[in-house]
Amino acid sequence: MYSFLIDMADRAFAIDARKRSGFRPAPDRLQEIMPTPATWDVVGPDVAPLVWNREDLALAGGGPAGVLVEHGLRISSLPHVNPDKDEHARWLRLSDARMRTVRFGHWKLGLGATLKRRRDKAMSVTRLDGDAVVLGAYYSDCRNYFHFWADAMCDAWFLGQCGVDLASVRHFLMPWNGAGWQEEIVRLCGIPRERIVPLSSADGFEVERAHVPVRIKGGNRSHDWIVRALHEISGWRQPVRTLPGRRLYITRGGALRRPFLNEAEVLEALAPYGFEVVDCATLSVADQRTLFAQAEMVVAPHGAGLTNIVWAAPGTVLLEFMPRRHANPCFMDLAAQAGLVYRNIPSVSEEDDVEPLFAGFSVDAGEVAAMLRDVARTGASAAGLASDGG
Repeated sequence: MYSFLIDMADRAFAIDARKRSGFRPAPDRLQEIMPTPATWDVVGPDVAPLVWNREDLALAGGGPAGVLVEHGLRISSLPHVNPDKDEHARWLRLSDARMRTVRFGHWKLGLGATLKRRRDKAMSVTRLDGDAVVLGAYYSDCRNYFHFWADAMCDAWFLGQCGVDLASVRHFLMPWNGAGWQEEIVRLCGIPRERIVPLSSADGFEVERAHVPVRIKGGNRSHDWIVRALHEISGWRQPVRTLPGRRLYITRGGALRRPFLNEAEVLEALAPYGFEVVDCATLSVADQRTLFAQAEMVVAPHGAGLTNIVWAAPGTVLLEFMPRRHANPCFMDLAAQAGLVYRNIPSVSEEDDVEPLFAGFSVDAGEVAAMLRDVARTGASAAGLASDGG
């Protein structure tokens, strides 16, 4: 009961970031989100339409995108326990000098947990002098390749587009566990390693002047500039493809989330078409970018490795296998922005009594074979597939 009352008070007295005096709306060109349909229903007459998990805009951070500049910002960094056992995963609670929650995208109530931690004598609070930026969506984990690129790195680009001088920023707070691919990405994006402050490095932070991007994040809803942002912030230039395009099957390998249960059966369907089996987790970021730039067709179960489609050439075909209970449209949105041809095969079975984010799933290998025959008949070009598949 006590915790419930604290949560109700937190909700009642919280302040929307957009109503703070330090909030500045972003330019109009950064406000738009992808206008995608609610369902995907072109697989076949006997396959039920896939209903996308489209987050309510109010929860996703609906309202004008922009930047909140807050002096004396308090940040509580609250552990987020999930089956991945990611010790670096954090929920954040932002508050002003009077301890009122400042609401922004993907806000989670946290006053109760914050008060408990403040009573903990072992709690560590880091003071950050000068300018700091807060990057990422925080709500999931910090080991996810998609969220690191599309949330954290796009935040940095977004702030620059809104007039924040990133060269003068002393502290980059972000989800961080020091993985090699994270190190490589921040080098590509020009973020000095010595200025990175992992959100998991303290229980709380007091920031002299914070710049907080307030925008849609997470993948259930996407701004229409994500691909452009990733190209620009990482210095990407599309190479000229002189050899025949490669056909890639992206395996989830030993991923803890959503194991693909009938992969062997699907690989049999792919075998006649010359697909290479690729595990992105074994490749450097540079090698992943090069590989996808050479692709003419990519086939994969839904997973973070598909973030790399942003490096693919326009006209590349993407065939995604999608679990119905975790029907996240993020890669459909990225494919549209990158000029790819997108197709989708939804699951026919999923593990029961398992959280959708983690449940294993399978697709109909016959549907996969039929779609590949369609590609072979019409040609793998965007024009041929688009005219036949809608």
